[in-house]
Amino acid sequence: MINLKILRYAAIMVFLLTVAACATSPWNQEQADSHLNIGIAYLGSERTNDALKEFLQAEKLAPRDPRVHYYMGITYQRKGLNDNAINEFKRALSLRSDYSEAHNNLGAIYLQMGLWDNAIESFKNALSNIIYETPDKALFNMGMAYHEKKDYPKALDTYQDAKNRRPTTIPHPLIDLHMGITCYAQGNFEKAVTYFKASSKAAPSLLESRYWLGQTYIKMHDAELAKAEFKAIIGITPDSELGIAARKALDSFR
Repeated sequence: MINLKILRYAAIMVFLLTVAACATSPWNQEQADSHLNIGIAYLGSERTNDALKEFLQAEKLAPRDPRVHYYMGITYQRKGLNDNAINEFKRALSLRSDYSEAHNNLGAIYLQMGLWDNAIESFKNALSNIIYETPDKALFNMGMAYHEKKDYPKALDTYQDAKNRRPTTIPHPLIDLHMGITCYAQGNFEKAVTYFKASSKAAPSLLESRYWLGQTYIKMHDAELAKAEFKAIIGITPDSELGIAARKALDSFR
């Protein structure tokens, strides 16, 4: 006699296997990749809503593709929806634990939220992948986290490590700027001046370096050099946020 329960169980298993096969079929993946690529293009154009629509379509077709969840995380991050972004990055990492880019972006959100230890852990996880192609990004971000924790020696060591890594994806003048800011926080003003000058010389358009240089000269009681830096900024960009800050700093001498 035929066991109807076994037949029903077998039918259910065949159905589930069929659905699973469809979810991971080459056609589905090809369509998901198409939506993913279109979404990435929209992200590049700052069309976040359009990008998200494409990524949601890709998720329906390839729900276990970690790239889909990674880019959804980036999109939510750009929209200021940090909780959603965190969930998507964690989902990507549950599918691919060595996804360094997802670890780094998750850390960047924690850094923005002031969760310094969580951020550092995420950056370390990103760096644990020896084939991570842009380790200087995670190191630079980690340096900022250590700075915020007021662990200034560790911040400087981490920034220096970022400068030493190849390939270079974080501009060295930007790292020098942040190393100068850390030295300033330490009260090591002479070293801060060295970093700010190096940053400004290598990247003249990075006017934050000149602003910080002016502030450092104030600490060193050199009013004339400080005024020169603030005047230079005002002459280049008088109505910008930085120009307004420089004008306020200049007015403080009166």
